[in-house]
Amino acid sequence: MKYIGAVMLLSIGMQAQAQFGVIQDKDGYTNVREGAGISRKIADKVQDGEVVYTWEQEGEWCNINYHRKNEIESGFVHRSRIKMISTFEKIKVRQQTETNVVFQEDSVTVMFTTRPFVEKDHQVHHGKSEEGFSFVEKIDGNDFYGCDGGLPTREYNTFTIQIGNRAVVVPEKAIRDLYQPNPELTEVFYDRKNDRLYITASNSDGAGGYEVLFRFDHGVYTKRAIYYGF
Repeated sequence: MKYIGAVMLLSIGMQAQAQFGVIQDKDGYTNVREGAGISRKIADKVQDGEVVYTWEQEGEWCNINYHRKNEIESGFVHRSRIKMISTFEKIKVRQQTETNVVFQEDSVTVMFTTRPFVEKDHQVHHGKSEEGFSFVEKIDGNDFYGCDGGLPTREYNTFTIQIGNRAVVVPEKAIRDLYQPNPELTEVFYDRKNDRLYITASNSDGAGGYEVLFRFDHGVYTKRAIYYGF
């Protein structure tokens, strides 16, 4: 428990600087530059609405990670072009344990539970390192998040989301490769203007840590974004 507590404090400290954001630019995209400054070379573009992961700022510029062709790229974007997810309406925690959590505010309710990972319920594929050590390479045929070569101990179980009179479905594909969920490091934000719900989590209890964001537009799951906050 002391180890988990220390990891949580480290994660909270890091989240104070690193966090999810969404690109907002009336031109439909914004430029990614190689460094902090309008004079620095344009390296790429990110589209309006794209989810990015922001690190420290250098003056008016944010150092970001973003996805491009299944790879994580980095660069600098002017901070005026990023809306931090944490600035949207935060849905309050009503109940919380190490394994379950309930968020509720007005017409929005989000609940999820976790369960122990049972190896016999999964197809676990082992690989071998160059040094001859065995490690877990894939689970159910997929690469996975939350552990660095070992077996997970917990996984997502049930998700229940209600927005007004709409029951929102979380598809199995959104969570099937995500392990070591942390209800205590999960937050929910709602963009009422655009009817867009965000769930963010800092998962794992050490090695294999990852940051995940789930996005729901008009009551429908649309995407997730995964980055490494360490």
